[in-house]
Order: sequence, then structure tokens, then C-alpha cells
Amino acid sequence: MKPTIVYVSSNRENPEFEGKIQQTILDNCGGIEIVSVSQKPIDFGWNICVGDRGVSGFNFLRQLLIGCMSASDADYIISCESDCLYGPSYFRFIPERSDVCYRNDNTYLIGNKRDYYWRKPEGGTWAQVIDRKFYIKRLQKLLEGQPMWDVTKKNFPKEIGMKFMEDIETFTTEEPCISFKAPGGMRHYSHSERIPIYELSYWGNSKLLVKKYL
Repeated sequence: MKPTIVYVSSNRENPEFEGKIQQTILDNCGGIEIVSVSQKPIDFGWNICVGDRGVSGFNFLRQLLIGCMSASDADYIISCESDCLYGPSYFRFIPERSDVCYRNDNTYLIGNKRDYYWRKPEGGTWAQVIDRKFYIKRLQKLLEGQPMWDVTKKNFPKEIGMKFMEDIETFTTEEPCISFKAPGGMRHYSHSERIPIYELSYWGNSKLLVKKYL
């Protein structure tokens, strides 16, 4: 079973911040092949630059599909995004089935104006591992009949009343995955528990983490 990391970026983040995210992925991924799909050229794995297409949920999924199709010799895809932190155990997870989406439930949010963690137990598209062919099939169905790019569809596919993934199973990593709500990100709000947490295993103190990355 061969994995490939598909890393998606709209390149709206501070380049120094995104560089730290990329370095953390390299430090923790154990040498797994990386396909990066970005809107500006970046030196990160095998890079596919699609040009400046703007920020939207729709364009994110289009970039993701391009990455999955380009990772042609991979059995399964490990999702990574340009504003998220992943510990070593995230990259060691191997999906048992090829017909479901495996989503990490050990996930948290943190923001540049909020120096503490919020738990997000349902996870998100930014921390999931999926069989490559299954992922492509779902994305192609979702994008069927749609334009190549569309900056107006910020919350796609919710805007068309369609769930992105229906068959979801959860797994739990040893270290939490963390999504930054940073200034250049697409969404500054995401559903989560609203209980401040100041310490997490592996990543440590929330204030120090914000200072380190942002």
C-alpha cells in the first residue's frame, strides 16, 4: 500500500508561515512522496502550479482532484493543507477499506487573534486519508458539469445541497492535528467546541505555538 501526500495551497498565507508548515510536514511525514497543487510555484515535493485562480471551496476541491489524479501510482491519499499542522502518527495511518473516507477526530483549531486551542471533534477535509481511486470518483461526481474554476462558490458543495463525503469513519492520531485560522485563510470561522485549551500533547502551549508559527 503506497501513500502520497496531496498538499493544496492557494498561496494567500504569509510565505514565512506557509514555509514553516511545509517544513513541519517534511519533518514528520517519514519521506512519503508529496504532490503539491498551488496557485503560485512552490518548492515542495512535485509541484503543480494551476495559476492564480482565487480562493474558494470550489477551487480547493478542483486543486485536490488534480493532485489525486497526478499521484497516479499511489494507493491512498493523505490530505495536507497549507495552514495545518500534522504529527508523525497522522502519516502512519493506513486505511483498511477502499470505500470510505477516514477522518481524524483528534483535531483542533487555533487563530492569530485567539492564542488558545478549540477542539473540533468531527475533524475536516484537512485531516483525512482516502483510497485514491475512491477519492477521485467522489470528486469527479461532485464537480461534474461544473466550470473548471469558480471563485464565487466559497462554501461549495454546501451551496448545491450536496455532502462532500457521506461514508466517513474516524481514526485517532497520537498527536492532534491543528488548523490555523490565519489572516490569509479562506474561512475565519469553523464549527468547534468553544472551550479554551492552553496545552496539547506534542504541540505544547498554545501561546508559544502561535508565536512560533505566526
